[in-house]
Amino acid sequence: MFFSKPKPTVTPEDKEWIEDAFLWLEEQYGREYLKTIRIIEPTKEFFDHEFNGTEEDAHFALSKCLGYMDIKSVDVKLYFFNEAPMTFEDEGAMITQQEEGHGSRDNFALGKYSETGPGSFEIGIERNQLNNVQSLISTIAHELSHLILLGEGRLQENDEELTDLNCIALGFGIFIGNSIFDFRQWQGTTHNGWEAQRRGYIPEEVASYAMALFNKYQNNQTTWTSHLNKGIKKMFEKNLNYLNSNEANYKFK
Repeated sequence: MFFSKPKPTVTPEDKEWIEDAFLWLEEQYGREYLKTIRIIEPTKEFFDHEFNGTEEDAHFALSKCLGYMDIKSVDVKLYFFNEAPMTFEDEGAMITQQEEGHGSRDNFALGKYSETGPGSFEIGIERNQLNNVQSLISTIAHELSHLILLGEGRLQENDEELTDLNCIALGFGIFIGNSIFDFRQWQGTTHNGWEAQRRGYIPEEVASYAMALFNKYQNNQTTWTSHLNKGIKKMFEKNLNYLNSNEANYKFK
């Protein structure tokens, strides 16, 4: 019987980019700091709050994310905006065009970031995010990641893909991964169907490899993967199997 060699879900080019990016992040934060980052989970332990789709929920999530991302001595104001996506209906399916996530090709933004003065920042949240807790937290983490990379002078130019990887390195991989592809059923007055949205700047294949690589780097248990969506969990396990194999060759260790 022949067995195929374990393979990652990413191309060789993406694999090298992820590993080089994580090495750069290790230079920014220090090896000891990254090794001790906690994986943030969508549980009461990390977010002890009853989410009801209100602005209060976003303010609570922001305060927790600031602490988990170790952001101190800055003023971060939150505001809300409406920017509905285009939706196409086809035989009971609703597919929302949002292929580039926090700022899509249709200019539909989930979140916005700006620096308003020394040590002063604003984060905007599209109101639809208030109805999806994991997407809300993912969006807040992404915008705060801009603050860390751009606001603290680590980057001179915006890099959205690196910003998502930074979120994973700072413990928000579950939220980033789960928010890339959002699938849900809906019930109308005359019929029902399903709705799908794609968000974020990195695909599931890249996010799952990044999460597996970071998990290997930290030598973590994988009990937290029970919170991952089925599809990305399967990809994560495939990548971890590759990283644990004798075939694996990777830089970020």
